[in-house]
Amino acid sequence: MKKFLSMITLILVVLIGTSSWAMTADEILDEVEARTTEFDTQRALAKMTLIDSKGKEEIREMVMYSKDEGEDVVSIVVRFLSPADVKGITLLSVKGGENMYLYMPAFKKVRRIASSEKNEKFMGTDFTYDELGGSYSREDYDSALVEETEEIYKLELVPKDPESNYSKLLMEVDKEKFYFRKIEFYDKDGNLWKTLEIPEIEEDEDGSITVKKIDLTDLKENHKTIIEMEEIEKNISLPDNFFSVRTIQRPEL
Repeated sequence: MKKFLSMITLILVVLIGTSSWAMTADEILDEVEARTTEFDTQRALAKMTLIDSKGKEEIREMVMYSKDEGEDVVSIVVRFLSPADVKGITLLSVKGGENMYLYMPAFKKVRRIASSEKNEKFMGTDFTYDELGGSYSREDYDSALVEETEEIYKLELVPKDPESNYSKLLMEVDKEKFYFRKIEFYDKDGNLWKTLEIPEIEEDEDGSITVKKIDLTDLKENHKTIIEMEEIEKNISLPDNFFSVRTIQRPEL
């Protein structure tokens, strides 16, 4: 009898201990943010590969500048360097997509991206304007932990914005390194629409994570966008007014 009671006690201790140590969805997202490599400013050269439904590939080169504005908000400038038909086209996203502008060098004009356009695809890629400029913060999503295995936490993220393209996102977070391995995007009817995977990362000595490769697939259109970071410089010197409309009109950044 004593052995039986001892076993019950042990099970209760394990269950209570497990419950008390379990992380909430918000805590997991906070840890993902904490593990992201910190920088004030950053410059990255990258290769973008677009693959259509017939397997045809288009390769683009681009340069990206970013600035941490604090509180999980980033300003970015993205300029295509090649091929010739997109060279010089530049996107400016200010403070997490609060304002967005697109410069078209062929017309020498800057177009402001209206709020109604932010859910549209950016320059033939599988990323919308919003996805390039935004993040997966608790300010934009309601989150819940829906599954836990030995390797991952699975979170359900429901957009707070009623105008979002998606009804929910399912995010798989690596339990050891705390970066999201995969995100599934579901349309308004609950059907799987896109998948985003992170097949390659770089881990610094302090445990922080830099994403080196992103694969985004549109399952409805059978189209894929791959971004590979080839060169990254952190904490570079940039003018205070760099993330501006005037900057993206310059022939050289």
